[in-house]
Amino acid sequence: MAESMDTGTDTERQPPYFSDTRVFWDVVDFPLPLDGDLDRFCLNVNVAISNERFVGEVEFYAYGDELSNQDRMEIRRAGIWLKQEGAEKRERLNRMLLDVLEYAHYNRDPADANFLIAMKDIPEIDTKLFSIMQALRQKGYEVWFVVPDDCPSSQVPDFDTATLVWRCSILREGGYPIYEPSESDSDDEGSALAAKKRQNEEGSSQGAEKLQKITDDDGAQ
Repeated sequence: MAESMDTGTDTERQPPYFSDTRVFWDVVDFPLPLDGDLDRFCLNVNVAISNERFVGEVEFYAYGDELSNQDRMEIRRAGIWLKQEGAEKRERLNRMLLDVLEYAHYNRDPADANFLIAMKDIPEIDTKLFSIMQALRQKGYEVWFVVPDDCPSSQVPDFDTATLVWRCSILREGGYPIYEPSESDSDDEGSALAAKKRQNEEGSSQGAEKLQKITDDDGAQ
């Protein structure tokens, strides 16, 4: 988890983690459920984040695709910021990365901001996507990533690049992230990730109970 930057020492944060999250979502790579309920989609993403005991505002940025006036209105009504429309893949990715860096610039304390990135990279091209994610991780930010449902384990970002990784359909349903650490992970990290993976396998019903417990605990303080 991100470390506190308030003092000169590295102090591990304890849950719940009070920090805001910005979601950077490529609607071409991972289409929004435009024929469904965008409010429920946003709510489920919020639940998935809350399942990991992160408490704070969740803001959605969307990139790409040609939209009808009706779809555009539905996106905006759901509180999603449509940052770019109808752009080519590289243009969408570059715009997203600029917005990622700007968000980091205005949130210098890693304990204040989290990044959830839903965008596919461009194969065999150095786009800087993963190097920027890794640089943010090194500074102590929480960086979360979305992969396609059929993404093989070998292509899942490792712990040095993303602290949490969701398969797209699971995130849309408010479920738990996947944890597939590489062999280079330390024993401590591997144990923590394995525990999280077991938690994921317990099912989303326990996620609702966990979210309710967090709410009750916060209300009792």
